[in-house]
Amino acid sequence: MSNDRTVKDGFLDTVLKQIESGKPPAARATLERLKGEGHSETEALHLITAVLRTEMDKMIKTSTPFDDDAYSELLKKLPHV
Repeated sequence: MSNDRTVKDGFLDTVLKQIESGKPPAARATLERLKGEGHSETEALHLITAVLRTEMDKMIKTSTPFDDDAYSELLKKLPHV
């Protein structure tokens, strides 16, 4: 298994935990919205994971805490981020 695959699995695991815990609520709401718009669950999870990865990259590059509000706002824009 490549390192990239391991990282992707980690992001997906994080998204699944967010959806299960309801924290942040936007993760579960986005999954349900995307599925309601005709996306498969797998597609929806990949879209949410991409947003998480983008927000985490920003956090690392700017040495700032994770921004739940910015993450939630990006999720609202899916699938057109």
